[in-house]
Amino acid sequence: MCMPGLRAASGWVRSLGEMCVLAGLGAACMLATPVRAETLDRKVHNALSQAHLGGAHVGVSVLDCSTGEMLVSFETGGGGSRDGFLPASNLKLLTSGAAFLVLGKDFEFQTKIISDGDRLIVMGAGDPAFAEPKLLDDMHMSVDEFVDRIVESVKSASVGPIREIVVDDRVFDREYVHPDWPKDQLNLSYCAEVSGLNFHANLMNVYVSPGSNGEVVARTEPGGSWITLKRLARTVREGNTEVWLEREACPPADPFTFRLHGTVRAAVTEPVRVTVDQPGLFFGRVLADRAARAGLGTGTAPISSRLVGADEAFGDPAAQRVLTVVRTPLSVALERCNVDSENLYAECLCKLIGHRVTGQPGTWGSGTAVVRMQIRDKLGAQAGGSGGLVLADGSGLSRNNRITPEIMTRWLRVLAAEPGGDMFVGSLALAGEEGTLRKRFRGVKLHNEVRAKSGYIREVRTLSGYVSNTTTGRRIAFSVLVNNVPSGGDGSAKQFHEAVVEAVDDYLAEVSKATAGVSEK
Repeated sequence: MCMPGLRAASGWVRSLGEMCVLAGLGAACMLATPVRAETLDRKVHNALSQAHLGGAHVGVSVLDCSTGEMLVSFETGGGGSRDGFLPASNLKLLTSGAAFLVLGKDFEFQTKIISDGDRLIVMGAGDPAFAEPKLLDDMHMSVDEFVDRIVESVKSASVGPIREIVVDDRVFDREYVHPDWPKDQLNLSYCAEVSGLNFHANLMNVYVSPGSNGEVVARTEPGGSWITLKRLARTVREGNTEVWLEREACPPADPFTFRLHGTVRAAVTEPVRVTVDQPGLFFGRVLADRAARAGLGTGTAPISSRLVGADEAFGDPAAQRVLTVVRTPLSVALERCNVDSENLYAECLCKLIGHRVTGQPGTWGSGTAVVRMQIRDKLGAQAGGSGGLVLADGSGLSRNNRITPEIMTRWLRVLAAEPGGDMFVGSLALAGEEGTLRKRFRGVKLHNEVRAKSGYIREVRTLSGYVSNTTTGRRIAFSVLVNNVPSGGDGSAKQFHEAVVEAVDDYLAEVSKATAGVSEK
C-alpha cells in the first residue's frame, strides 16, 4: 500500500486522493477509485429519481470484474419485499452460463440418422438449431432442401428399402410445454414446445395469397399431404391483410390439423407461423414423406413413422450404421439464446444439462436443479439456496422465477473469468447493433463495449451484462431489474437501464484512462 509522505528510491508519491506508484515494485494504487465509485453511485440514484417509475420494484448491482469490488448495490420499492425479482429473459444468462460450464465451450449437438435393418432411427440430441428457420435463411436453404439433403445422404449410403422411421427423442422427457406458460399463447413461436428432437424451431409456416370467390390460397412449409389446413380466412377487396393460425383444440384427435383465420387482401411476404405438437413425430412424418418421394420405400406400403417407446430397445448395435450427423456448436446455441433471446434454445439447454448430469431424460426440474448447483458451487451455498434465487424454467417465460441483481453480477463475473469466457461474453448482444439491443442505446455515445441481455414480460423490464474496455481488458458487470412497471412505464424503465449503463460506461472510461496513464509512466 502507498501512503502520503513515504518516498521510494525509484518511485514517487502524490497527495492523498490521487494515484501513487511504486515504480520499483511495479505496483499502482488507485486512491481516486472510491471517489469515482461514489460519483457512479450518485449518478445511478439520480437516474432512478428522474425515471418516473412510481412504485416499481427496482434493483441495481454494478460489480468490477477485475477487483471484485461492488460499486453500486441497492434495492428500492416493491412494498418492502426482498424475495428477489422476476428476471424475464435475463434468466437466460443463468441457464446459458450453466450450460457453458457443464457442457464445455467445445460441446456440439449431434443429431444422428442411423440405419437399422429396414428402418431409420433418428437419434435426437435436443438440438434447438436443427433446421431452425433463421439458420436456414443464413445458409440460403429452405426446410424442404434441408430434409432432402438428409434423404440424399441416406440414398447414397445404399441402404435397403425403408419400412419405418423411428424418432428417438428420449434425451428429454415429453413434457413439451411448461405448466407456467400462458395457456392462451401456446400457438405463438416464443411458446414453442420443447422436445428431444426439435425441428424447424417446432413451427410450421403458412404463406397466403388472395384467391377467387373469397377463398384464400395457402401453402405450408414444410409441406405434406398429412397436414390438414382448415381455411377459415377469406379474401377481401378492401381492408388489411390480417391472418393468424391456431392448432385444433388440445389434445386434438389429429395433432397436425390447423385453422387459418383472418382476411387476405394481398399476398404476404413473411410466413404466418404456428407451433406444432409433438415436434419429433412431426419431423418423422416429414422425413418419411420425402424418403418415399425419393423411392426409398418398400413400394408396397407407405413409410410409417412414430416416436420410440419409453423403454424400447433396438436390435444389434453392431449392425447399425450412422448415415449422417447434423452438428451444432454450443457457441451457435449460446448466441441464439442470448443475442436473439430465443426461448427454445434456453429451454433445450436447461433440459440438456439436466440430462447430462443425471443420465436420465432431461426435465425442467433436473435442469433448473443443475443451474442452482452451479451457482451454489461458484458463488457459495447461500447464493444457491437463498429465497432470492428461484428457478422454474430456462428462458424466464415463467412468472415463478426469482433472482437478485447481486447474484446476477457475481455470476457474470465468474463466467467471464472462466477459460473460454470470452465466448460466453460474446454471446450477448452488442448494444445498438445486434439482436434485441439493435434499437437500444440510440443517441448514446459509448466509450466501451457494452454487451447485454434484455428481458421483458408483463410489468417486468430487465437488463444485465458487461461494460468492457477492450484496450485495458477491464470489465464491469451490471444488472438492472425493474418489476411492477407501472402502466405506460416500459419506455421509462428502458431509459433508466440505459442511463445506468451510460454512467457505468463513463466510470470505466475514466478509470481506464487513468490506468493507461500509469502504464505510460
